[in-house]
Amino acid sequence: MAEHKGIIDLEQGFKENLSGVHNHRSGSFFMAPIMYCFAKQMKAKNILEVGTCFGSAGFWLSHAAKENGGKYFGMEIDQGRINGLNNLMGQFDLDYTLWCMDSRELTDAFIKENIGKIDMAYLDGDHSMEAIWYEITTIWPHLRSDGSGYVFIHDIYSDSKEGWAKVKANYKETFELKAGFGLGMVRKI
Repeated sequence: MAEHKGIIDLEQGFKENLSGVHNHRSGSFFMAPIMYCFAKQMKAKNILEVGTCFGSAGFWLSHAAKENGGKYFGMEIDQGRINGLNNLMGQFDLDYTLWCMDSRELTDAFIKENIGKIDMAYLDGDHSMEAIWYEITTIWPHLRSDGSGYVFIHDIYSDSKEGWAKVKANYKETFELKAGFGLGMVRKI
């Protein structure tokens, strides 16, 4: 029961601090808590988010990382959004790093130097096929490889549709959550 109370407390904190900034149609409102629960269950410590937008997923994923003894890493191309997320996260005792950068700046060397091993990644930035393919192939070698490393891709039924199709054609284990604009999941086995 205490676990459920924690989720309710997080949801209330999110609503109080970020109410009205997320798109209910996209599914981010309910997909972020789902990813939180998944990250908790999988004991994901190092969590990377590419494309933080207004911080719905970042808020939840940073709490999961903290509760698992890890750290949240977020990147976003818009400095205003980074500032907003930093203001929100600064109200909590979280271990996180935010970068204002384009995902094309995400390189093997950058990941090794700044993040290390990644347990879970969430891609919700540039939704083009090229960007999704670049991000997943750059992150993949650094993803935990014991069967519990995951990449999530948002908007697989809208903007990310082509990128998701290429991911499904090239990776063995994929799963789709058919809600909102869709959430794809790839497991590294």
